[in-house]
Amino acid sequence: MKIKNIVIVGGGTAGWIATHEFLNKTSRRVKITVIAAKEIPIIGVGESTTGRFHNFINSASTILPLDEPSFLRETESTFKIGIKHSDWHTVGKSFYSPIGDNYSNARNYPHGNYDDFRIYHVANNLDYDQTFQSQLMIHSKLPTEHNFNVAYHLDTYKVGQYLKDKAITLKSRCTYIEDQVTDIVRNDKGFITSLVTASGKKIKGDLFIDCSGKKRILMKHLTKFKSYNQELLVNRAIPFYIKNKPGELIKNYTHAWAQKYGWMWQIPTQTRMGCGYVYSDNHTTPEKAQEEIEKVLGHSIKPMADLKFDTGRLEEAWVHNVLAVGLSSGFIEPLEATSIHASLVHITHFIENYYKEDMPFECDLLQNQYNHNIRLMWDQIKDFLVFHYISPRKDTLFWRDAASPKRWSTDLKNQLEIWKYRMPRQEDYQSPGLGTTYFYGLGNVLWYQIAIGMKLLNSKIAKQELINYGLYKQIENDYATLQKNVKKILPTQLTTNTYYERIRNEY
Repeated sequence: MKIKNIVIVGGGTAGWIATHEFLNKTSRRVKITVIAAKEIPIIGVGESTTGRFHNFINSASTILPLDEPSFLRETESTFKIGIKHSDWHTVGKSFYSPIGDNYSNARNYPHGNYDDFRIYHVANNLDYDQTFQSQLMIHSKLPTEHNFNVAYHLDTYKVGQYLKDKAITLKSRCTYIEDQVTDIVRNDKGFITSLVTASGKKIKGDLFIDCSGKKRILMKHLTKFKSYNQELLVNRAIPFYIKNKPGELIKNYTHAWAQKYGWMWQIPTQTRMGCGYVYSDNHTTPEKAQEEIEKVLGHSIKPMADLKFDTGRLEEAWVHNVLAVGLSSGFIEPLEATSIHASLVHITHFIENYYKEDMPFECDLLQNQYNHNIRLMWDQIKDFLVFHYISPRKDTLFWRDAASPKRWSTDLKNQLEIWKYRMPRQEDYQSPGLGTTYFYGLGNVLWYQIAIGMKLLNSKIAKQELINYGLYKQIENDYATLQKNVKKILPTQLTTNTYYERIRNEY
């Protein structure tokens, strides 16, 4: 089938990300139509991204170039250096998990990518708070030159509007229709040929992208949904805002604050803090959850909603000539900012490895391979999130339930068993077909950071491993040098507030 017209259903962040990627990476002959219902401001109380979205904003596109200063200014987004986890291992204790890490001297012992820096932390029971990124997080500063991975905190509604406004300027290729899909026309092979809207329009297409979120307008009758509810217990969220206090330094990290029955997110934009309590309604009630948060914060809150959700993924993200992207493909609780990241992985993996103008839709092997890779991505992200809940906390039934080995997949059980005898390796997170990009591209670093914070690795094994490979003294000296350099550089960096003021005034 010759691809001339791509139809995208859904005008949220995933829909406009997909639009930009297709406009930037396909032939100028290909036309894009975006269909979305009349825009209703979504309950966007702050969302964070991974470094992959930072790369998307800063990509060197000549078709639809984006500009980071204007993006930050128009969407009121902020930089995200990492995540601060509070009370996950022990109430009253926190640990830091930077997105990127400028310390990357992984050596070839015993073979590629031996992570001696983080293994040194395990060996000495060190908190991960002395890196440059962690110190930036602690002191609310931003690097004058960020030559390492950063991400954003954002308002998804404003970001969706920003990406939409950029895309529809390319009128020769991008058409936006504000309407609602009411019917789907298929041929005798099950392929979609056109969509019918509430206003009576019939929109023909060759490739259809379902970005309609949990409605799954195109996919809901094509495949099954696999639930993760037995592995990830949180299933409800209370979102709310906290206004920024005048003069208060804007944080440069997402705060994931563990509570009695789940955890609270705090995501700073330039004008307010987007918050929410993600909890299990099998362990508490919405009323008690709100009471708990108000007690923790010391003031009342005004919930924007009380949202019930299911975690899981589609069995197939690509069926016939339909591709599911974003929440249409799957949803996992917001811990570790997987939503927008997954959208980008889905669409770029498809375009770069499977898309052709002469699209081989009849080749089941291609679809099967893509679907296998996407299933694997979702399953491995799920395992990583379950990993966060392996906590010694026993103060509530929720934490006792969440840490139970019955929540662990076979793959996670096997990893944990192997790590009793050796330290993790990069290849422990590899995905056939997706390489290390299936996840964050920094799988080893991120797993180590959580493992260090949650004290899930054996310090004696770590130390002996470094000694056996003749690395202990070398990394000890490197660590001391790192601390000296950080102390020297940190005072020269800008505070977050100074940086955003410059963005607003200088551009």
